[in-house]
Amino acid sequence: MALGTSALTTASSLKVWGNSVDPYAGRLLVTLQLDGGADVTQFCDPKVNTPGEPKINHWADTLDPGSVGNIRYAPVADNANLFRRYGSEMVVINGVDAQTNSHETGKLYNWTGSNAEGLPSITALHAAAVSPDQPLAYAVYGGASRTAGLITYNRFDDVSRLRELSEPNRSPWDPGNYLRPESELMLARRITSQTIAALLDQPGLTPRQRRNLVNQKIAREGQEGLARLSDSLPSQEEMQEAEEFQVGDFNFWSNLKQQMQGALLVMKSGLGSSADLALGGFDSHDQHDPIHEALYYHLAEALYFFWNYAEELGLADRIVLVIGSDFGRTNFYNDGNGKDHWNIGSYMVMEQGASWGNRVVGVTDELHFAQPINPVSLQPASGGVILTPAHVHKAVRRYMGIDEFAQSVGMGLAGVEDIPLFDPSKMTLI
Repeated sequence: MALGTSALTTASSLKVWGNSVDPYAGRLLVTLQLDGGADVTQFCDPKVNTPGEPKINHWADTLDPGSVGNIRYAPVADNANLFRRYGSEMVVINGVDAQTNSHETGKLYNWTGSNAEGLPSITALHAAAVSPDQPLAYAVYGGASRTAGLITYNRFDDVSRLRELSEPNRSPWDPGNYLRPESELMLARRITSQTIAALLDQPGLTPRQRRNLVNQKIAREGQEGLARLSDSLPSQEEMQEAEEFQVGDFNFWSNLKQQMQGALLVMKSGLGSSADLALGGFDSHDQHDPIHEALYYHLAEALYFFWNYAEELGLADRIVLVIGSDFGRTNFYNDGNGKDHWNIGSYMVMEQGASWGNRVVGVTDELHFAQPINPVSLQPASGGVILTPAHVHKAVRRYMGIDEFAQSVGMGLAGVEDIPLFDPSKMTLI
């Protein structure tokens, strides 16, 4: 059972040869997919056991939910420290109905805002809106990675390859050696630039031919982007390693911290604005409790690393981090002491210094069924709306300032109510 994404295949469609575009310095969007269906009743929407109903959580036999400010959490793993540390800088969105028990449909809906193909992931949309000319605008380490044709994505499954990509003239098997002398490279660059310039002067070029030549010219004009990425990379010893550990009968493997480090380094270089991360292993149809406890311990450690490293790189105040999953898990244990698929889940949105933190939006009942809320006041209301991923996406699009762009390219979310997820004066009281 894998805890993270698979070992690297390729870095497909990479355009990391450098460019003449100024480094991107705006807001950054990162998503973290808890892959497989995370049990949020053991995380940010805690549930105790109800007399006469099947047991929903073993921890509730002896413990009560914890709370920090307005946020309640399950008293397992390192949840207490996590929410004490970041509760004031997050909004928890509970009672989100993915309207499916299918992994693929759940991931599609949770990260594009639609349960049908055709819309881009929120990160692809953000990259296309704010940094379309950056070569690593949208970096994917896991998750949905839908682009809807708006932008290409660059997939990394082995962050150690960043060094190869940022220093293409350095021998990968002998980092002290270069494949070509700098004098040869300078001559090749000069000849290439002269050839492109001459071709651009030729009459009769089609628009497509001219556009391709211009793109080549831009790519060849400078190596600033590559240099920035290369300069930002730590030594090999300082790169995060994948982690392996055993829980019950399962061996887990995770490179989540490595994914986080790679995403933040690319963003530090100014070559990109969006990234998708993933932590796998949540599809716990048996041995549910020890698996989820281990995963939530690992998630907390990874989030500490993420925000600390972002602070070191001077990026923390620019990042919005959205955490979600395919869906949730059942409100009872199966015969294998596991939990199966359940369509109700949660999101968490984090931002350093958020004015809208320490809040919960949405609500579920004691058996973890989503309850309707008034879309204006956010209070539980008969005849209100049941939250779906589309509501979350519409609010995040507005908050990131990319909603108008989405509509202009035909990727709007028509007919979806506006939910004030980021209004600090409103939250769901239970």
